[in-house]
Amino acid sequence: MPDVLLKIKLLSHWSAGSGRSRGADADELVIKDKYGLPYLPGRTVKGLLREAMQTCEDAGQVPEGTTHYLFGTPSIQGNPAGSKPGMLQFRNATLPAEEKNYLKNKVHSVDNNLIDAMYDIISFTKLDDEGIAQDKTLRTIELTIPLELETKISWKGPAADPNWISYLQKACTLLRGLGAHRNRGFGRCLVTIQKG
Repeated sequence: MPDVLLKIKLLSHWSAGSGRSRGADADELVIKDKYGLPYLPGRTVKGLLREAMQTCEDAGQVPEGTTHYLFGTPSIQGNPAGSKPGMLQFRNATLPAEEKNYLKNKVHSVDNNLIDAMYDIISFTKLDDEGIAQDKTLRTIELTIPLELETKISWKGPAADPNWISYLQKACTLLRGLGAHRNRGFGRCLVTIQKG
């Protein structure tokens, strides 16, 4: 069964947190590969699509049980062995190959500021009822500029359900945001599936 190509067009700055900081410069850094390029981990892609698929299933747009069949059954607290894998396999979403290869060649060149230009630092703080900044609430976060990521999704089961791609396409229409701080307007996206 051929892979499908998932394209994620980021329409606003976005952040997939790495769990790291950079001292006084940034409290929260985005996840990057060894070349300093942004990516979205495969498990994050899977989680976003799983949630969207469950919404489709709850609304009766896909057959009951589709979410567990395609994405697997999570373990129940206290029974980590209770999880079952689904039929789909996910990889990290990265820049398109041509862009990624071009930027990887710039890492050790004088022109490596192209990679630095992919990130911005913003600051925000909590305000009290009078609009005055509260003490010790200043935070700085690193964000990635709007760009396009892509990844392949593979069918890893025996015989493929002939509708699995159309089910994924329905789930993609529900994805409007990703990453940290999406409730603040970051990570707005358009997600599409292409065969082959």
